[in-house]
Amino acid sequence: MIPNRSGQMPRQKEFDRAEVLMKAMMVFRDKGYEATSMDELVRHMAINRFSLYQTFKSKHELFVQALQAYYENVAIPFFARLRDSDQGLRVIETKDKRTIAILARYLNRVENDFHAALVRAKALREISMDVNARERAKVLVAYSTGLLSMAKVLNEREMRASVRATMATLR
Repeated sequence: MIPNRSGQMPRQKEFDRAEVLMKAMMVFRDKGYEATSMDELVRHMAINRFSLYQTFKSKHELFVQALQAYYENVAIPFFARLRDSDQGLRVIETKDKRTIAILARYLNRVENDFHAALVRAKALREISMDVNARERAKVLVAYSTGLLSMAKVLNEREMRASVRATMATLR
């Protein structure tokens, strides 16, 4: 190692780059890029601010590298498993009955809440009486789960436009 300007040996990085990138990815996933602060990243990645900037230069560069890490460590292996498996559809089915039950309860709850809102909207004549509230509730579940993912990358104006377009289909 080469001494720095003050004649001292530079400190070794005391963190695993892949590990901190995955931690950053989780923070960005949970909060979205815009809502994630550098303080939150430092706290969740368990590295100091100097190390973060020394290694990743900026929040944007960290985000790009975290996306790349996700692509290489999560997406590629997942899709390779789909591509290379001889199991057919079984490869994409989850075997964990607890996970299935939790997801089913969650999605059922969301669907029922959308259904109740749509029934009220029909009663208030905000939407056509011909609208099948149960079927539209299912569509809104699918839309809202996708929207939650997109909320991480769309700005507020784009989000509002998407919601307005979806609401227009209900009328």
